[in-house]
Amino acid sequence: MKAQRVSPNVELSAQKPRVLVPFLGGLLLLGTALVFLCWLAKSLYDRGLQQRAYDRHAHLIGAARTLIHEHILKAIQDTHQISVIPSVKNYLVNPGDASRSRLVETLVATSNIQARYDQIRLIDLEGRELIRINQGPAGAQVVSQAALQNKLDRYYVQAGLKLPPGQVYLSPLDLNVEHGEVEMPFKPTLRLVRMLSGDGGMPVALLVLNFNVSGLLNQLIELFAWGDRAMLVNTEGYWLVNHDPANEWGWLLGRPELSVEQWQPALWQQIQAQPAGVAQHAGSLFSFATINAADIYRGTSEARYLRDLGLTTELNELTWTILVESDQNHWQARAVYHRGWFQAGLAGLGVLLVLGWYFAAQNRQHRRYSRALRRQQLNVFRDLYENAPVGYVTLGEGGLITNVNVRLVEDLGYTREDLIGKRLIDLAPQTHRHEVEALLVSLDDGEGAQQRTRLKRGDGSQLEVLCNVSSSLPEQKTLQIGRCSVQDISRQAALEQRLRQLAERDPLTGLANRRFFDVLADREWERATRRDTPVVAMVMDIDFFKRVNDTHGHDVGDQVLKLLADTCSRELRATDILARFGGEEFVLLMPETTLEQGVQKADVLRALLARTPLLTASGEKVSFTVSLGVAVRSPRLQSVERLLKAADRALYRAKHSGRNRVCVDGEAE
Repeated sequence: MKAQRVSPNVELSAQKPRVLVPFLGGLLLLGTALVFLCWLAKSLYDRGLQQRAYDRHAHLIGAARTLIHEHILKAIQDTHQISVIPSVKNYLVNPGDASRSRLVETLVATSNIQARYDQIRLIDLEGRELIRINQGPAGAQVVSQAALQNKLDRYYVQAGLKLPPGQVYLSPLDLNVEHGEVEMPFKPTLRLVRMLSGDGGMPVALLVLNFNVSGLLNQLIELFAWGDRAMLVNTEGYWLVNHDPANEWGWLLGRPELSVEQWQPALWQQIQAQPAGVAQHAGSLFSFATINAADIYRGTSEARYLRDLGLTTELNELTWTILVESDQNHWQARAVYHRGWFQAGLAGLGVLLVLGWYFAAQNRQHRRYSRALRRQQLNVFRDLYENAPVGYVTLGEGGLITNVNVRLVEDLGYTREDLIGKRLIDLAPQTHRHEVEALLVSLDDGEGAQQRTRLKRGDGSQLEVLCNVSSSLPEQKTLQIGRCSVQDISRQAALEQRLRQLAERDPLTGLANRRFFDVLADREWERATRRDTPVVAMVMDIDFFKRVNDTHGHDVGDQVLKLLADTCSRELRATDILARFGGEEFVLLMPETTLEQGVQKADVLRALLARTPLLTASGEKVSFTVSLGVAVRSPRLQSVERLLKAADRALYRAKHSGRNRVCVDGEAE
């Protein structure tokens, strides 16, 4: 019998070389031709995709140009309109408390209506601010006269002093500066300056509007919503807008490397050589167009104001380049060859061609040994089933067990007779029956599924397993045969649990470690930001902890750390997050807690720990105290990192002001 099983394979082996040589040669020629045709078709198709991307770029660049010009045109119109308000003229001709009060009231109302202007100022011819209205989160606010500044050294004031009455100076786009420092967070600003005249037409003051262009720049980015990266570049090649904000304003921040020239030298040379064009670098498609931001009449809906607005500016400073990038993943994203159906169809066609070629060559040989090969495979599969390293179950309709292999019998501690005839769900504990039910539903639907669950063993214990099921459904769509592999993963599950604990917990105190604290804190911070609720952070440090270690030994020091962790944990809510950052330093994050509540809780913990000494094995009492720093989420502290730093500074003050006390972040007190 053994010779009979092997003989068909021996015969096949002897005949294969005569079939495979012409088959492989023809397959090689066919494959080469198909690869060439596919490459040619893809190249032509990609050219069309690139042209569509460039056409989209051109349309968006035109829309961006119009957007920029219309915003600037509206700002110039606003400048003229504000300058002719009667209360402005009245104050310039008859300066006094009454006229100033009326003008301030008018400018506050104007600022609230035209909220795009961060500042509306009146500056005398010596550069001193006479009136200043700041626009902030709470609306327009009048700056006190004591806080007014002299801006004579600012370039836009110098340019404004040279203007004849009636003309408007438009400044370059830069960042707002207060007291000689760039204001944080960044405020991209265009300044509009108009010379105002008094009686007799003589210049008397400057009207200055700080146009916050953040909204304009955000609208510019939103124009390019589908995978296209919009960038705005000044005449020196620095980014005014970039998809990564860290690349912007390089010339103001002393970062000469943040420029197009450093990023794409060849592209920058092309931009300098021509006013508009397209390019391809490293698989990305680029389109660019140079615009004059001060050419406010081009392409706007307000072209009837041509030559009416008296605009003057430094044209070179307002020559910008709109740059659009589409990387290869985006401009090819909608390509048909990325579609699953196309890839499946192409793969299917290739498989059909190969299989057709193969079966045509193999047809005669196949009939000679296929029956013997099937018998041999059946024996192999039967052996694999019975002696597989994982358990196997064969299921019938309703999840009835019709066969099991040796490994499953050994793992579960039953006999084969005990298992055959039972339903698979009968082996599941009550708490895990729904998981097995889900597997059986997948079998009835003709789908494969994988599920971790538990099965009952013969001795009453439970075994954690990983089950994979698949089924065979005939045309009547009723389960004919189902297959289920059952793998013992109890050791793996225990190891996963142990690794998870090691990764998330401090081994000494059982508290969250720094990494797990960061995960939990980020989650709570996101929730607090979304709901606008307060969050308190505490940083706690044991006073003179080194003295405890030196006097009593590190084992006692470890007991002190565990006592602190246990004592604090009992006093905290389930939502509070207590973590050990290392050494004797502990951090506490308390969601939905006001500063007053946080300080009260900190003082409770401080007092409780001070009167809770450690009782050592020898009966000795080891007393200790802690110092705490407290900070609360505020507009100044808009991240977990900043909040912890503020609390740490408060802890530093507590340490240096006597220890065993609670100090609050200085600006929150």
